[in-house]
Amino acid sequence: MANVLHAIQRFRRSAEQRLPARLHGFLVSAALIGLCALGYHLRRPSVSLVPTLYAEDGSVFLQQAIDQGAGSLLQLYAGYSHLLQRITALTAVNQLSPLAYPGFFLLVAWLSWLLPLISVEALIGAGVFGRLMRVAYIPYVYVPYAGETYLNLPNAYIFFPLGFILIAYGVVARQGSGRPEPPWPAPLRGLLFLYGLVAAFTGPFLAIYAIPLLIFAGLRRRRLPLRPLWLSLPVLLSSLQLYVSQLQTTYPLSTAEALKALLSRPALLLDWFTVHLISPLLGGYKPWWFLRTLPDPLQLLAVLVVLALVLLALRVVVRPMGQPGLLYVAIFSTLVLSLSSLLVATRRGVDLKLVVIEDAGGRFFYWNSVLFLSVLLIAFVLLVRDPRGRRSLPGRALTIWLVLTLIFYHNNVVPRPVFMVTPDRQIRMLDYAEQLSAQCQRQDPMPIQIYGGPTWNFQLKQQQIERLCAERS
Repeated sequence: MANVLHAIQRFRRSAEQRLPARLHGFLVSAALIGLCALGYHLRRPSVSLVPTLYAEDGSVFLQQAIDQGAGSLLQLYAGYSHLLQRITALTAVNQLSPLAYPGFFLLVAWLSWLLPLISVEALIGAGVFGRLMRVAYIPYVYVPYAGETYLNLPNAYIFFPLGFILIAYGVVARQGSGRPEPPWPAPLRGLLFLYGLVAAFTGPFLAIYAIPLLIFAGLRRRRLPLRPLWLSLPVLLSSLQLYVSQLQTTYPLSTAEALKALLSRPALLLDWFTVHLISPLLGGYKPWWFLRTLPDPLQLLAVLVVLALVLLALRVVVRPMGQPGLLYVAIFSTLVLSLSSLLVATRRGVDLKLVVIEDAGGRFFYWNSVLFLSVLLIAFVLLVRDPRGRRSLPGRALTIWLVLTLIFYHNNVVPRPVFMVTPDRQIRMLDYAEQLSAQCQRQDPMPIQIYGGPTWNFQLKQQQIERLCAERS
């Protein structure tokens, strides 16, 4: 490993000497982003090669855009406004043929996933983050829990705000470093403000991650961190998503009743913690298949060993950090998000046995997995760089962890074909293009089925039908 790192460093120094600094930096960033995109694509190539609409894409976002037009931007779904998805749907129904809807939705999902990588590369180029931050790209690409989240527009609200959150952390890090802040040209401030507003009204994650960050910055500077306004205003507005989804939504159980139900079943809490927060750090679902067969004391011991390893890695990572409090704030936010997902599921009346199955609400544990895996990997790289670190107890422990994680790694991205039972009880795959072709052969709108079950479909109006049939002819 050390020889590989030295070879990479020699190649990088040689390239830096031959190319202008700005061009070299751009080419490195573009190459890394392209490499990450290729790795992500190869996890399930069929999703990008054969685009399809996914669940809420049609029955919620497209249907409301068709029926309500611009008014759909003000609608809530599951307590959130999903502004990015609604802008995408509104653009599609007014500008594109229905044949292009799946490809356009896939494109927006790809862009939402790439934006955090672009943001980190920009922050590295501005000298806010160090190059070691790029190690975090590995879990971002290959994190094992992605069956539900992988390149579908409904869950783009997980990835899309992350770029703005990283920029917020970068701004606070720069302000706390004592170094002068880089210039923020007016067009850039306007673009970032627009990005922040869409992120704020796409999901609640901006509030969960960035409000604790603003509190942290305010305590450090002993004043309200309202500047820069383009950063703080979207963060404050994003708290509306939390207010509406958590405080204005009626659930069968109160928060107190949900907590009582959870605390009365400690074995279930242990299983939940193991499958959703611990197993991803060991490669995915495979460790859970083994850990769930253990008696509770041994399972608890395994969980504590992994947590001890995370704490060990955290000590290694924060040692050279100028503001380790930023990392602690991020960890706090990921844990709040993960635990709140369990609490909300319980308040909704979900059978508690269902919260410990694989990929149950996996989107809410995504950032926790990425962050902890990033800490473990960065600590491993820091220790490998130092000859003494390689021989140390943390170095050996992290080496064993990495080997086990590679052995147990399990790609959870599943195929996307949707099957249905015909009236004559035959099972056949839903064909989106075939349904659109059938729509052009009849005058009245017909349900376009995109997912299993009676509710996952949408109906075109005359405007969209005319555009569709004109293109097909």
